[in-house]
Amino acid sequence: MKQLTIVLAIFVFPILCLGQVKKYEYVPKVGNKVEIKNVIGAISVQNTSGKAIVIESDFQMEVPDRAKGLKLLGSLEDNTDIGINLSEENGVVSIVGAVRQVRDHKYKILIPVGMAVELDYNNPFANSELTIDSFKGSLDVRTLSANVKITNSSGPFAVNSISGDIDVVFSSINQEASTSLASISGLIDVTVPAGEKAIFTINTMQGNIYNNLDLKSVKENEPDNRAKDMKVIRHETGEFTLNGGGQKVLLKTITGNIYLRKK
Repeated sequence: MKQLTIVLAIFVFPILCLGQVKKYEYVPKVGNKVEIKNVIGAISVQNTSGKAIVIESDFQMEVPDRAKGLKLLGSLEDNTDIGINLSEENGVVSIVGAVRQVRDHKYKILIPVGMAVELDYNNPFANSELTIDSFKGSLDVRTLSANVKITNSSGPFAVNSISGDIDVVFSSINQEASTSLASISGLIDVTVPAGEKAIFTINTMQGNIYNNLDLKSVKENEPDNRAKDMKVIRHETGEFTLNGGGQKVLLKTITGNIYLRKK
């Protein structure tokens, strides 16, 4: 029985170590904006009611035996012990990946309410899904192939992807600034509370548009005399109002489908 316990401990202890989550906290001096870039792994972003930026991660640095006693050359200092270099300058907090390990590390980043976020996930090795939940404020996201999933948030958003899907569930639509969601070959799926006000500008070249919102097409202006007897060339685009119109929401794809749903 004692031997069995020892054997189990040998196998279980490393697993527990690998699953440990580290936490790093930083209180911004000014706190206007957060820039996140070159972070490899699955990233989730949420608001926090506190004043500190909190980063939680299961990151564990793997150092080859040959590298013991040596330092990484040409990389930023890991001043958080979770593979991140964090700094602040002119009211902008930079969260930058400090190592080049391609691993499925997980990063949960809590941002104080009111801070804008710019998340650059254009690294070709960054292909995990980005998740943003319960976020109020300006959010700018760029990806290559990674999907972006936003839930229970109001924006405004500027999300651009090459081939990733964009899935957004609005808690409400921010009426102070416009939102833009664009993917070249990925789909766009938007869920909106039925009572929200918005103007949707929808543009897709080869995709289909599916909708169960009560959208009203914006009537085109009457043509002037110069357009008399001339044929109108129509592109796969349209402008529609929801509940009489409000802030603009742009949805744009080349080959992906667009889905509009009631919440």
